[in-house]
Amino acid sequence: MNNKTNKKISAGSLHHVTIGVTNLEASIDFYSEGLGLRKTLDSVVGGAPFERLLRLPGGSTARTVFLQGETRVGQIELVEWRTGLTQNANPQRPGSIGPSVLSFSVSAAEFTPVLLQLKEAGAVFWGEPIVSILDGYGEITASIVEDPDGNVIEIVRLPSDEEIHQFRNSS
Repeated sequence: MNNKTNKKISAGSLHHVTIGVTNLEASIDFYSEGLGLRKTLDSVVGGAPFERLLRLPGGSTARTVFLQGETRVGQIELVEWRTGLTQNANPQRPGSIGPSVLSFSVSAAEFTPVLLQLKEAGAVFWGEPIVSILDGYGEITASIVEDPDGNVIEIVRLPSDEEIHQFRNSS
């Protein structure tokens, strides 16, 4: 929808991503201990408006927990659904349609300590970190792990603005 100046109206910043989980307590521990996120909201939701909004069967409820880093932008909502429906415990994978990877950007100094935290929190690592060069961007270092439900999480060290500038000028 356009406003009177024909300029597109922005939907704003991404507020949160919802992740359905099978064991909420295990997932809370993983995301807070492994990724250092803090719990900001813990609530049970249900009722007709909730069911209508999310197209859920009558009587559905969910326990929902929000976790966030240092800012309120980019929160994670962990949800343990109680819908009476058969659970599909197969998360999306790279190559699938729809969200498949949660990517967390960390500094060079934070990269290894975060991976150690994730290991201690029980993350399943897909392999050793990789270093790659992105055209017009520079060097990144990334590692992929899985949370307790098999959701794919990327820890990535991105170049600083200065490093990007230097990379582009040297190409």
